[in-house]
Amino acid sequence: MKRIMLWSVLLFPLSGLCQQQAPKDTVRLSDLDLKAVMAFLAKDQVKDTDVIGDFNALDAILNKDIGEEALGKEIESLDMVRDSVAFYKLVTTKPAALYQKKLLMKQAFVKEHPDSYMSLYELEDNNEMYTTATYAAAYEQLSDRLKKMHAAQRIRDRIAAWKKLSPKGQQAPDFTRKNQYGKTIRLSDYRGKLVILDFWGSWCGACRQSHPHLKALYDTYKNKGLEIVAIANENAHGQPAFAECKAAWLGAIKKDEVNWVHVLNDEGSGGIDIVKAYDISAYPTKILLDRDGKILMRVSFMLNVEMDELIKSMLEK
Repeated sequence: MKRIMLWSVLLFPLSGLCQQQAPKDTVRLSDLDLKAVMAFLAKDQVKDTDVIGDFNALDAILNKDIGEEALGKEIESLDMVRDSVAFYKLVTTKPAALYQKKLLMKQAFVKEHPDSYMSLYELEDNNEMYTTATYAAAYEQLSDRLKKMHAAQRIRDRIAAWKKLSPKGQQAPDFTRKNQYGKTIRLSDYRGKLVILDFWGSWCGACRQSHPHLKALYDTYKNKGLEIVAIANENAHGQPAFAECKAAWLGAIKKDEVNWVHVLNDEGSGGIDIVKAYDISAYPTKILLDRDGKILMRVSFMLNVEMDELIKSMLEK
């Protein structure tokens, strides 16, 4: 049976679902590409015969069925018109959970194979699964041989750049906005709580794929001292008018049932540009603040687990 890549399911457009046909194939979660690996290593003149063994080993690990076959059958059983609600719920939950497991398998491979070209490649390719601290630590665990390669410079450059962005312990810039109900709020209103700043947009499939997970996290910890303040950048893709941007924003909040604090980056009030103040260049980006409004952690991916673990450790004492 022919397979489709996970992201064709995971990042389905979140509007107009009923106009599409449900895929009838097995979902594929492994996305290794030997050509991409060799391009990454090109300046170091690495031969494909030196890579293929570890490539095949990692590919075999990632191709183990952890629920893809069952997911494919579940997708195939649904009609996107007749079962549009069930289909939407399915593609915004299960694929992401399975993909997260695959990424953790890649992280484990990197840790267990410090002298493998594939570890160097995966550290570069899946950098968003790490925080600054754990990314730097994973790089340090690589062999000296790998660290001397040209390809390794890209990782060192990224570590240096990340350390400049919202460094741990820095006071988070305050801002004032109207929330989705028209009430004026300030970030500093939430001192005394752990706060997740969630930078997203209604147009961002990956951002909205993260909502079910955030909902589960919020339901678990909202009464223990967690708040989410979501900042939507509705102009990021050149949407024309403020009224249209606001409507898309409010529509996404309602459809995804994300009932925490929401504000627009640009509401026409002349306040600070929150996106620029926090150096946001990727969506989604999530920044965790401590009870004093200082930055604890920054992640730029929908599936990072380290923030969950830190929140749990701080709120389940």
